[in-house]
Amino acid sequence: MEVGDLWAALETASRFDATVRVDHRLFERMLRRYVAPIPYSRATLFRRMYAAEPSVVKGFAKPLRAPFHELQPVQAGYALIDWLARRRSRQRHRVRTGTTGRCRLWTLNEIASQWHSGRTRFGVTDLHIRDTVMEEVIAPEVLSGFNLLTRSSPGARRQEMFSFVISSRGHLTDSHSDAPDSSNFCFAGRKLWLAWDTYEGARYGLQDVERAPVEGRARFDMQSWLSLRSARWLLVNPGETLFLPANMTHKVITLESYIGVGGFFLAIPNSLRLLSHWIVRAPLWSKRDLTGEHDNLVGEIADSVRDLLMHLPRASMRERRQLGYDYLERSAAAFIETCPIGQLRSLWSDPRFRRVAEVMPAPWPESLPGRQSRSVCSLQS
Repeated sequence: MEVGDLWAALETASRFDATVRVDHRLFERMLRRYVAPIPYSRATLFRRMYAAEPSVVKGFAKPLRAPFHELQPVQAGYALIDWLARRRSRQRHRVRTGTTGRCRLWTLNEIASQWHSGRTRFGVTDLHIRDTVMEEVIAPEVLSGFNLLTRSSPGARRQEMFSFVISSRGHLTDSHSDAPDSSNFCFAGRKLWLAWDTYEGARYGLQDVERAPVEGRARFDMQSWLSLRSARWLLVNPGETLFLPANMTHKVITLESYIGVGGFFLAIPNSLRLLSHWIVRAPLWSKRDLTGEHDNLVGEIADSVRDLLMHLPRASMRERRQLGYDYLERSAAAFIETCPIGQLRSLWSDPRFRRVAEVMPAPWPESLPGRQSRSVCSLQS
């Protein structure tokens, strides 16, 4: 993408959200934080996944069924909006509208009509696709074939939240984070994403609506954001897929009316990182859980990952490749290399982490408490 186009995108975003306005003299610093789109390859995606690097990839398969799967992304996006407009269901879905993000309830037909008209700023992210009529046209397994949440307990499967992501030009999604890593395939439109490590940002005064009490909009300013080592910004265009690590708070501005699909995922390459993140920071699904329903969810996910790792040596090559089993050892080694030894000892003392880690062939330090002399499973070709 040309430098002029990047600057134009920032200028457009600042018209919708003044906090992202940046002086032209700082643009060189901004460019150093830009994450450019890269051609999709399985190896590149899994390597960046275990390194917790946000990615925008071009050429990832469109998550569509017939008759839409042969359409180009923008054509498919408009065809999907027209398909939603023809639905006669009276079920209503939560939509955030206006500059204040007021919650309203619209039918599928109303969402499509408002998207076409462009008269109201709105965004919807919980238009769930799994086990609904929308699976007639959307193929979630294409985007999340490596997702282990779908192979876990019912509570874990609900955390995937695979849904349509639809928004109008100018819609702002305030600074927030998600529990698992996330993916988002863009059919039509364009979004600007500003992202940063949640806790580094907090030290510089940047707020996350999921992690701190916020009145009105979360506190954000570009000077503080530019001071962060973790600061990244991305543009997502038609036919591109975003993969974002769970540790990154993000603020999203729709530059052109948008339709995509996305969800949350846990995969073999990011499994140790996410288990560590949930154990050290506490998962967001527990934050407002007054019933205790999710108290054991991390343990349930850990058990399902362990069971899968014990099964995969006997599985077909196709299944192992789909799930990234050949990245098991290298992702574990990368985690060990980057995790402080004190934190690693603490994690190893947690049975939820250890149940998964001890079946991974990796150079675990001998000093870990109760560590077995060798892994109980090994990679097979």
